[in-house]
Amino acid sequence: MSITSRTLKDGSTVYVVQEYVGFKLDGTRDREKITCRSLKEAKVEQARMIAMRDARRNRSGRCTFSQYVDRWYWPSTSALAPTSRDTYRREIEKRLLPALGETDIRDIDRLAIQRVVDGCATEAVAKKCVGVLKTILNEAKGDGIIQSNPAQARYKMPPKGRKRDNGVVVTTFAGMRPLIAAIDDYGDDCVERIAMTGLHMGLRPEERYGLDCEDVDNRRRTVSVRQAYVTASPLEGGRQLKSTKTELSTRQVPIPPTMVERMARLAPEGSTGPFVLGADGGRISPSTANKRWNRFLRWCSDNGRVVPHVTIENMRHSFATSFLHAGGNIEDLSRILGHSDINTTYKRYVRPSVDDLRRGMDMIF
Repeated sequence: MSITSRTLKDGSTVYVVQEYVGFKLDGTRDREKITCRSLKEAKVEQARMIAMRDARRNRSGRCTFSQYVDRWYWPSTSALAPTSRDTYRREIEKRLLPALGETDIRDIDRLAIQRVVDGCATEAVAKKCVGVLKTILNEAKGDGIIQSNPAQARYKMPPKGRKRDNGVVVTTFAGMRPLIAAIDDYGDDCVERIAMTGLHMGLRPEERYGLDCEDVDNRRRTVSVRQAYVTASPLEGGRQLKSTKTELSTRQVPIPPTMVERMARLAPEGSTGPFVLGADGGRISPSTANKRWNRFLRWCSDNGRVVPHVTIENMRHSFATSFLHAGGNIEDLSRILGHSDINTTYKRYVRPSVDDLRRGMDMIF
């Protein structure tokens, strides 16, 4: 029925397992109670009690994948970020439960997992699905329900599929000038704040929405990135503030010289509250930000302003690419972007042009 923790006089914690296992001769319920030294041991004992009860009722004692997810795995994810729980829920409900839900978790083998992989349209989808399954089966292994994790094996993946077009990326700061001029003429405070912190500082969209005026230090010419504002499903509480993506994402980003006066106007000393405001005067939501930005791009088209139609997400990519094309240092860029690994910066943004390669060759010869 339950696993409860209890603190002993010596300060140690024990876990008490109490489960209904059948009926006594007098017709009253028979409950078994056992005290364990660890939560792992308690979960194993609970599974044993349930199997014993089912055996007494002429059942197989099976623990299906669906039962394990509902009863043990999903409650253990309560400490995860809401967006992570959303991702896990989608994979579980859309792919794993339809394929494996009624399978005894001890009977999930490589053949069953390969069938799940074969049902995925692309390699990326399959890898995400197997990754979630691997996490769940690792929990089951830790609980002592299975001896090994078959999701850790290699599988024949489906085709990679067509690479998604992520849209326009501005490759030089000079190429941004028509866009910035149009932003100034448009005169929308929200659009200006979203664009400038993306195009000239490389902040992630959720970092821009989570920025407060207090995070802007005009004297030191820095912006403190310490939180993100994200949208989760209603099941996970909807929009909410959370910590940055990684430990290195919490960082100080320098304000470029060309933005000093602008930032002093947008966030004067002593100002408080969200840096980018929504219609209700509170923190702007990601959906509202996208609507306002798209409205600005339509205004540009309607008024004959020839500007690159970069997305809010690609503002960060445009900054990074322009930074390197201007001669910026890759190590500095990695710290500005808040990447946890400099290899991420290399893979995404270091794409030498033919002219770059020619200059390199000329330097050697």
